[in-house]
Amino acid sequence: MSKKSCIVFALSLVAILLGTTAIYWQGLDGPFLLDDYTNIVNSYVADFDVQKIIFAVTHNESGTLGRPVSVLSLIFSGIVHGPEPWGYKLHNLLIHLINGLLIFWLLQKLLLRISRGQDKEKCLFVAGMTSAIWLLHPLMVSTVLYAVQRMAQLATMFTLTSLLIFVSLRESESDSDRKFYSVAYVLFPISLLMAIFSKENGALIPLYILAIELIVFQFAFSTQLERKRIYTFESVFVFLPIIVGSLYTLTHLDTLTNYATRNFDMGERLLTQLHVVVLYLKMILLPRLSDMALFHDYIEITRSFDLATFLLLLLLILAVILIFLLRKKAPIIALAIAWFLVSHMLESTIFSLELMFEHRNYLAAVGPILAVVYYLGKIPDMPKFRYFNILILVLMGFITVLRVQEWGSEENIYRVAVAEHPDSPRAQTQMAIIEYGYGNYAETLRHLDIVQELLPTDFGPVILQATFLCSTGNDLAPLMDKATNIAGQYPITPYGLNALNTMITSLSDAKCPEISPGMLLPVIEAAKNQSGNKIVDEFLAYLEDIEGSIHLLLGNYQKGMGLKLSAFERSGYIQILEKMTTILLDNDRLIEAEQIIGYIDILNTQSHGVETAVLEPLQEKLSIAKSRGVESE
Repeated sequence: MSKKSCIVFALSLVAILLGTTAIYWQGLDGPFLLDDYTNIVNSYVADFDVQKIIFAVTHNESGTLGRPVSVLSLIFSGIVHGPEPWGYKLHNLLIHLINGLLIFWLLQKLLLRISRGQDKEKCLFVAGMTSAIWLLHPLMVSTVLYAVQRMAQLATMFTLTSLLIFVSLRESESDSDRKFYSVAYVLFPISLLMAIFSKENGALIPLYILAIELIVFQFAFSTQLERKRIYTFESVFVFLPIIVGSLYTLTHLDTLTNYATRNFDMGERLLTQLHVVVLYLKMILLPRLSDMALFHDYIEITRSFDLATFLLLLLLILAVILIFLLRKKAPIIALAIAWFLVSHMLESTIFSLELMFEHRNYLAAVGPILAVVYYLGKIPDMPKFRYFNILILVLMGFITVLRVQEWGSEENIYRVAVAEHPDSPRAQTQMAIIEYGYGNYAETLRHLDIVQELLPTDFGPVILQATFLCSTGNDLAPLMDKATNIAGQYPITPYGLNALNTMITSLSDAKCPEISPGMLLPVIEAAKNQSGNKIVDEFLAYLEDIEGSIHLLLGNYQKGMGLKLSAFERSGYIQILEKMTTILLDNDRLIEAEQIIGYIDILNTQSHGVETAVLEPLQEKLSIAKSRGVESE
C-alpha cells in the first residue's frame, strides 16, 4: 500500500469519525426515556460514595446477572457529567466510535485471511467502508441515543475485543508471536467476562469464534504445535462454554422460558421471530424512517403455522445450510449469514423476551453490511462499482441526520411513533402523557381510547384514563368498576402494574379527590384472585406492594406493613422496605419504623453491608424524629 493511499485512508477514517460525531452531536441533548429512569435516574450517584455505588450495582435488576459492568459505567457517566442525559449520551457516542474502530480492525484481519493476504488495499477499503456504513446507519440511533442501551454497546465492545484477541492468537506463527498465547489466556477470559457482565449477549462470544474458525480459518494450521495450542484454547474457551451453556439452558429451561408474564407462548414467539428477523434484515439493508421506532409493540403475534411462516422457516434452514456449503466458495456470504444468525441466538429464540427491539441489531448488522460492501466490488467487468458504497454511505448519513433530529425531543419521538405506527399501545400512551402535560385532556383521552381498543384485555388504559381525569369533577366510579371487571377476567400485565403505580402516586400526592384509595382495593383483589396471576410471584409481589401502599394511605398501618413485608419476601426488592419505612416515619409511626429498620439492619449484616446505602439514611431520619420527641400513637 503506497504512502499516498495510507494518507488518503487515514484522512477518510478521521473524516468518518468526525462526521459521525457531528451528526450525533445534535441528539445529545435528547431526553431520558423509559428504562433510563429505572437504571439511571433512580440509581444516580453524585460522587464516589462507595456504599451507594455498591448498592446500585448489586440491586440492578436488568437481565439475569444484573449487568454490573454496564451499571458501573452509567454511574461513572453520572459522576463525571451530572444527572442530565447529555453526559450519558456523550459517552454512548464515544463507545459507538470505539466500536466502529474495533469492527474495522477485526474485519481487515478477517478479510486479509480470507484473501490469503492478496490485495491488501481492497481489504482495507471493504473493512473501512463496512465500519463507516455501520457507524452512520440510522438503525444505530436508537442504541446510541437511548442512554440505557450502553449495556448493548459495552457488550458489543467487549465481544469485539474478545474476537480480536482470538484472531490475533490465531495469526500467531513465529516463536515470538506464540508468547501471546500465555497473555491471551489472561486477556481473553477478562474480556469475555466483561462482555457477559455488560449484557448477557456476551455469552455468544464462543459461537462467534466457532463461526470464524469454521469459515475464515477453516481449522487449518501451519504446524502440529499450533494445532495443539489452538485446540487447547478453543476447548477451554469455546467448546467447554458452549457445552456448559447448553446444559445450563436445558436444566433451567422452566425459568428461562417462563412465559407467564407474556401474552404469547414459546411456540408463538418462535413463529413470530421468523417474521421479526426478516424485518430486522430489511431495516439493515433497506432502511426507512417509517420502519424504525422506539416501540415495536405493534408487531402482530404469529399464532399459527401459516404458509408465509413455513416459507420463512425454509429460508432459515437454507441460510444455515448455505453457511456450510459456501464457507469455502463464498466465505463472505457464509460469514455474513453466520454473524447475523449468531447475533440473534439469544434475543430472537426461545427466551421469554419482548418480541422486537432495534438495539438487538447493533452488532448483528455488521454481517449483512459486510456482504453488500464486499460484493459491490465483485460485479464482473465493473470493479469501480464498489464506489457505489460511497453513495450508500452518504444516504445512510442523511437518513441518520433526520432520525437524530427526531430523537432530540421526547415529544418528537412519540409524535412520529404515533404517526408512523398508530397501532402501538406504548406510543399512544406516551403521547397521552405528553398531551396531558399540556392540559389537552380531549387529546389525552383520545389516545387512551385507542389504547383501550388495542388492549381490550388490559385494565391499565382504564386506570390511566381515571388518573388523567382526576380533578376534573367527573364521576370515576364507572371506570374503576370497568377496571375491576377486566382485572378479574384477564392476567395482569406490566402495563397494568405501571398504571396502578401512576394512580398510587397521584393519590399519595392528594391530586385525585374523585378517587379514594379504597376504590383501588377491588381492582387489586380481583387481580390477585385471577387464576393466571396466582402462579406469578413477581406479579403478586407488585400487587401486594401496591395494596400495602393503599392501606398505609388509609392509616391501616399493620395491614399495610404485612402486605409490604409479604411483597418483599416474594421479590427480595429492598426498596419496598425503604419506601414503607419512609411512609411510617413521615406519619410519625416511630415504633413500627424502628422495627422495619431493625429488619433491614439484619438483612444488611447477612448481605455483608450491601444495604448500607438504604439503611444509614433511614437510621438518620429515625434519629432526627426521636430527637424531636415524636411519640408513636
